[in-house]
Amino acid sequence: MILQSKPEGSIWSDDQWRAIAESGDDILVAAAAGSGKTAVLVERIIRKIGDESSGFSVDRLLVATFTKAAASEMRQRIREALDRELEDDPQSAHLRRQLALLGKASITTLHSFCLEVIRRYYQLIPLDPGFRILNEHEAEIMRQEILEELFEEKYEEAGEDGVFVQLADWFSGERTDDAVHALVQRLHDFARSHPWPKEWLRETAAGFSLPDTEALSRTPWMGSILGEARLALAAAVSQLERGRDIALKPGGPAPYAESLAADLDMVEGLLRAVEEKPWDQLYDLFRSVSFGKLKPCKKDAADPALQEAVKGLRDEVKSLIGELQNSLFGRPADAFLRELHEAAPLMKELAETVILFGERYQAEKAGKGLVDFSDLEHYCLDILRHPDSRMGNSMPSDAALEYRAQFDEVLLDEYQDTNSVQEEIVRLISREQPGNRFMVGDMKQSIVRP
Repeated sequence: MILQSKPEGSIWSDDQWRAIAESGDDILVAAAAGSGKTAVLVERIIRKIGDESSGFSVDRLLVATFTKAAASEMRQRIREALDRELEDDPQSAHLRRQLALLGKASITTLHSFCLEVIRRYYQLIPLDPGFRILNEHEAEIMRQEILEELFEEKYEEAGEDGVFVQLADWFSGERTDDAVHALVQRLHDFARSHPWPKEWLRETAAGFSLPDTEALSRTPWMGSILGEARLALAAAVSQLERGRDIALKPGGPAPYAESLAADLDMVEGLLRAVEEKPWDQLYDLFRSVSFGKLKPCKKDAADPALQEAVKGLRDEVKSLIGELQNSLFGRPADAFLRELHEAAPLMKELAETVILFGERYQAEKAGKGLVDFSDLEHYCLDILRHPDSRMGNSMPSDAALEYRAQFDEVLLDEYQDTNSVQEEIVRLISREQPGNRFMVGDMKQSIVRP
């Protein structure tokens, strides 16, 4: 990383200045809303293109924002900043050139960038160049017609006891297929946020056919369960420590501290087990957990309010551990595995149904010269991804390499709202060694990430 010294009297904090001035690698600025992330991004752009010796030019930057309004505002802020610099240095040909180039600079939304890529390389994809964007009403009607026709075919193929009928029974109401229709559409839309939607669906369905409990313990599901358990147990430890501290205060119920110490040992032991032991060994451990009675406290020996406070904290911990016993560790690993195996053929059928729906929906749109915003992303990705790419190993196409040569830096605002497809697009057009991505966002406010 290269870092310029912060000027004396700078209005920027040290962290903000680092984000503005560092270069030579990919940079992610993660900060809360209202902390000046976008202002930092704009200042970074201004300092790069305002200094002729830096070698940067506004037409060699890709600046992607989340909305057209934000892109327009950013362009205006850059223009105003250049105007101010030109007032200080009216003879600067470089600044005049930057202002002249600003109108055609790539300051845009990611969807608009995808559209530009498609129009530039449309001959590489199976799409009529005269396409138009599908509106929501058209999409809803088209989807419903395709689903109804698809389900009729599926029912006819399955007969009375086929897997598809079982799938529909699992997810639908008694009279209509509305619920399973909605499920297919939600899964289709969610899968389309992945760079490899078909492969992702099939891989996810295959996760229900695990060979044994050891394989089960390595799945993302178990990782999520154990992560939730760790958070809950850490909170329980904190609650018990608070209770113990209150018990040892002047006027506190001191005898309770001994009980709380035993509780604390037990809960800390559970936390260590969750961190160290395989998931299939945790069921018996959690089933054996129990809380003893609080040590008696002599009447009038403690402040009643402090007694109730300690009891309340302990009751919260008992409730929390009880929830873990009944939910996350409510059945043994082999029972969980049996349930997955029972669901496996249904999940495979669901994945294939979603894939077939997606293929028919895509064909219907293409036949009418229509695209939606997800199509823009995936057509763009198809152009930028080398044909030899595979899931987990996407390689840049010749088109992507041209963009890598075109853009000296790729800057993303509101990075937390990019989905996996958009992130892959940005990665393919960004340089690798050294990296040239600059991203700002508030990960706590993500609308697409868990």
